Amino acid sequence: MVVVFSVSKASAAACCMSATTQGVGRLLIWEEFAVGINTSVAVSLGYWDAEGQWRRYGNSYSEQEWRTELWGLFALHRRLSSYLQIPFVVGHRESPQLEGLGVGAGDIQAGVRYELLEVGEYDELPAVALIAGVSAPVGTPVQSADESLGADTTGRGAWVLTLGTSLEKTVLPWFARLNIGASLPLPFKRDDLEVYQWFGPGVQCGAMGGVEVTQGVVVSLFARMSWEADYQLDGQTIANSARTDVSAGTTLSWRLSPHWTLQSSVSTGFFVDGLGDNQPGRVVTNLGMRYGYF
Repeated sequence: MVVVFSVSKASAAACCMSATTQGVGRLLIWEEFAVGINTSVAVSLGYWDAEGQWRRYGNSYSEQEWRTELWGLFALHRRLSSYLQIPFVVGHRESPQLEGLGVGAGDIQAGVRYELLEVGEYDELPAVALIAGVSAPVGTPVQSADESLGADTTGRGAWVLTLGTSLEKTVLPWFARLNIGASLPLPFKRDDLEVYQWFGPGVQCGAMGGVEVTQGVVVSLFARMSWEADYQLDGQTIANSARTDVSAGTTLSWRLSPHWTLQSSVSTGFFVDGLGDNQPGRVVTNLGMRYGYF
């Protein structure tokens, strides 16, 4: 037993380094479950219109969102885990004539993750995981918002199915990760128009790389891109309604103890023409805490 633990020390260090860097992440191989809380503040500086032109708000309008999320990650098998994310959203929007403040639950997400190849299982191969999930429309969609300026918008109003893969390679003290996913929203009936709306299918891609600068402290850089096709309303495709979002940022995680990890991040869009469509341009700061049980 002592010999096995000694040989596995490098692989164990590799799997520890990146598992808890941001958000839900993944379980360490010896953990039975992990739970955490993330809180973020997003400040919108402007938006990209349907032509991809960047429009800055200036002093005519302001928009902020405070999101707090409880999450859990549970081992079902050595290679299989499930996750659950429950958000709560506070929104504030203000123009020269109007002001709105809204609170409410956001869309709940749940899913499973299967490790085809674990980190460190084969030195010459990256770790490979498959992830499947669903988003439940618990939040308030924009067409059902009651507050002024739609400040109580907390969700999209549609069930969304997701499928993705995560590739990760670690060469101590460095790691690199690539996430690729696809989403399929399901049609839903809009009560305000009495017709069905169908958001278009989407793709998501994210890359992250980081380094353990000292024992238990990992600094990372990441970039993300998501795209969603034009949506349909009452069977008709709405032209120029596709959505594109590009952002990048940095994270800092600190394992305070074998069980507790502090997580923080800052991300931003690129506020120029052509790097967004039908999206607000935001700067987001995040702070979280993770507890792993074993």
